[in-house]
Amino acid sequence: MKNILLVEDDRITSKLIQKYIYDIGYNLASAASSPEEALEVIEKKQPDLILMDINLEGNIDGIEFANSISSKYTIPFVYITSSVDYSTIERAKKSNAYGYIIKPFDKRDLRAAVEMAFLRHEMERRIREDEKKMATILNSIVDMVVVVDSDGYINYINAAGLKMLAKERDFVIGKPISEIVKIGSDPKEDSDVFFPMSMNYIEFNNYLKTNGKSIPVDFTSTPLWMENGKLKGAVLVIRDITQQVEYDKKIQESMEILSRAMHGTVDVITKTVESRDPYTAGHQKNVADIATEIAKFMGLKRDVVEGVKLAGQIHDLGKIGIPAEILNKPGRISEIEFALIKTHSQIGYDILKNIDFPWPVADIVLQHHEKINGTGYPNGLKGEEILIEAKIIAVADVLEAMASHRPYRAALGLEVAFAELGKHKGTLFDEEIVEACILIFKDKGFRLKF
Repeated sequence: MKNILLVEDDRITSKLIQKYIYDIGYNLASAASSPEEALEVIEKKQPDLILMDINLEGNIDGIEFANSISSKYTIPFVYITSSVDYSTIERAKKSNAYGYIIKPFDKRDLRAAVEMAFLRHEMERRIREDEKKMATILNSIVDMVVVVDSDGYINYINAAGLKMLAKERDFVIGKPISEIVKIGSDPKEDSDVFFPMSMNYIEFNNYLKTNGKSIPVDFTSTPLWMENGKLKGAVLVIRDITQQVEYDKKIQESMEILSRAMHGTVDVITKTVESRDPYTAGHQKNVADIATEIAKFMGLKRDVVEGVKLAGQIHDLGKIGIPAEILNKPGRISEIEFALIKTHSQIGYDILKNIDFPWPVADIVLQHHEKINGTGYPNGLKGEEILIEAKIIAVADVLEAMASHRPYRAALGLEVAFAELGKHKGTLFDEEIVEACILIFKDKGFRLKF
């Protein structure tokens, strides 16, 4: 049973109200006649509710007494008064009263006022608990969490946000978010944070400017709506991605080291192959350069371009298994010798197939002599069965071979090579790739290095 403290200096009125308290099902903690006496009871018994007469005799009235203890105790007050003047009622409201009863009243009036006070107090207690839980959760989050009203003024910021901004809470609360939070894509410039208040919004790879530093961040904005559909404000979550950026940087540096090591190994392989065939020295590098420019011109992804470049550098690796006297023969070769030379793409594939490249290098090497009409070798693939990287290297290989000197003939020149490719585009060679190849020379100024 809940305990009620009655503070009433009129003895007759006090006796009547005490009876009412018992009649409506509550326990009387005590009946005090002065603020001093009431304070002693509060300190000893911690009542659940205080019925306080406003017009007490002494140095302070009931409202002043309630205000004096409100910072220490969270006990709900219900005022009793015979005065109905406006100033008294306003003072009672400002003191955060849970209700007031105007004398004379009966026990039904008392029950209504007391039960409403207990209900409100319980609801406020639950709200405080929920707010405390929410604050604990939000303060445990390492991201900055900011709540703004519909005009963009900050209502709440968690501990992580204050730490990130290097600001005190009192300085931040109530300020426009544009004044406190500076976020932009340029780490060297201050920019007001921008977000559409009424919709979900995400921004990646931005910079928060604070305390003379630029912190890489991602941020999201989520609108807050009231039940009537009116915009109440928004919640911003700003994540410090410094560690992620540093981690990505380290990965990139490691990838670059591995890439340099891989390309260094490829250069050694290339030189080994070309040492057995001096007439084609530089051929693989030229093919790789042409193929790379074609891939870039066609707008292929950077990763694909890298794969084309590496495969181009070692596309003739299989020639290491062909006798040097056949590779360097100054005259025309026989059908048997040509059949032997054609095995170089398969030999190259067999050497590379168990190496874990980030690109299909072995398959590109295997397919670089296939033709889109199915007349190529070694497997007679056609059309979409052939990798686009292999189609690109096939075009680059033919152009470089025709434009360069060979043991059995002098260089034919670029124009002859262009004509040959144009003649067979759409049958032997991919039409788009042939056109891209010709354009990088004629329009983009690409030049071969012999």
